[in-house]
Amino acid sequence: MPELEAVRRELEPLGVGFIALSLERNEAKVRKAAAELGVRMTVATATGEVLAPLGVGEVPSTVFVDADGTIVAAASGPRSGKFLAARARELLSRQR
Repeated sequence: MPELEAVRRELEPLGVGFIALSLERNEAKVRKAAAELGVRMTVATATGEVLAPLGVGEVPSTVFVDADGTIVAAASGPRSGKFLAARARELLSRQR
C-alpha cells in the first residue's frame, strides 16, 4: 500500500485516479490500517463477488480502468510501485 500511495501521488496530477478495495468487511479496521500506512486514496470494502467481474483472481491485484470505465489491463499479485507507475504511464500514453 505505501508503494501504491507513492504512485498515486506521482500520477494523480496527470489525471489518474486511484481507489483501493479491501476484502476486510470491518470498515473501521480498514480506515485505521489506511491511516497507519499513510494511505490518502479512497479505500472501500468489497466482496469477492464485486472483484470477480474485474478479473481479479488473487489479492492483491491491480485493475486499470480508462476514463470511459473500460478495463484496459490488470495485474494479479503483488507488484512494485515502479511496475505500477510504468504500466499506468504506458496506458496513459495510449489514451492521449
